[in-house]
Amino acid sequence: MGKSPLFSSILVGAVLQIVMVVLGTVIPTLGQAGNFYPVVGTAIAALVGSRFSRRSPGVPIGASLRGGALAGGVSSFIGAIAAAIAGAAAGAEIETVAIATVTGGVAGMVGGVFGRLLPPRSAES
Repeated sequence: MGKSPLFSSILVGAVLQIVMVVLGTVIPTLGQAGNFYPVVGTAIAALVGSRFSRRSPGVPIGASLRGGALAGGVSSFIGAIAAAIAGAAAGAEIETVAIATVTGGVAGMVGGVFGRLLPPRSAES
């Protein structure tokens, strides 16, 4: 029994976001690079938005945008919480979580648009 495209995209995105935080924590030069977390986190959100869209063939574009935004936003929220717990957002935890969630949602929506331009994939592949 397969998972829904939204759930599986959120799961993939959350895992990738947590891996990003772990890498930034265990490799200090990477984590201290000025824009490592925002750039990589936003790219992950766009990718999972695209993933959702590609695994949801036949849904209207509005549903694709909403699903991409949810997948990107929720996975970014989880990543930002992980970053706050790891101390990567020291002193600005609430702002980091809020900004990451919003930018992740927007990036996921953009990814959903680009995902519609690529050939669809089945939920099982």
